[in-house]
Amino acid sequence: MQPEHLARLSQPVRDFVRQVEQDSGVDIEVVPDARLNGAGPRGHGNLEVDIEPHRNRLFAPTDGYFPDGGVRHEVLHVRRFHVDGVPKLALADAEDWDGNFSKALGRFDNAIEHVVIVPIELQHHPERREHWEAVMQNVCAGLSDVPEDERRLAICTHWTFLRHVLPGSPQTEIARTFAARHELLEAADRFADQFLAVATSKEEIVRLFAGTFPEVPWSRAALEYLHGAAGNRQTPIAPR
Repeated sequence: MQPEHLARLSQPVRDFVRQVEQDSGVDIEVVPDARLNGAGPRGHGNLEVDIEPHRNRLFAPTDGYFPDGGVRHEVLHVRRFHVDGVPKLALADAEDWDGNFSKALGRFDNAIEHVVIVPIELQHHPERREHWEAVMQNVCAGLSDVPEDERRLAICTHWTFLRHVLPGSPQTEIARTFAARHELLEAADRFADQFLAVATSKEEIVRLFAGTFPEVPWSRAALEYLHGAAGNRQTPIAPR
């Protein structure tokens, strides 16, 4: 990370960034992006990270938004893929390019990763709870707009996050009421328990999703591992 951006961070986050860069062998480049000004759940700004085998770019607003907790969050994503060897969901190489499906897989992969990453973020930066409460407030406000054929997947995913990451959140009752109205609460509770049981393995998490939600075209997706100079490696997804 460039020195001028490191200087804006607290020493513990600075040390964390340097450690991830050292362990991964790939620098994290901060890229100013005015598109992110005023973004985020409260309109204060947002950060985004683009993780590739040979390059990591952290996109940041140009209006000064660069919080310790937000930076740690994005660098945790980098550590997961580059250091821990965790795979990410991606469009299978054998498939014709489909930008919309690829983006949908990216958003879904992000949701899975957040169940693992955000508790670590909150452990170091408890003030970030306000940010995630705002995120889930927006999510719960939009539940009624989720298409019927995607409702079960959405409820199970968001309920898992609320139960394991934000226990006691005011949004829990909103999600509970919505799930119960659509007779999905029991399924969501069962899925959250199953997720927790395999949370240490991304491969098992994805297999759990594939076995629980066969309506998703998993054959078009793959688990992709980043391997630096060796390039990416993909493996097919087999349901549990």
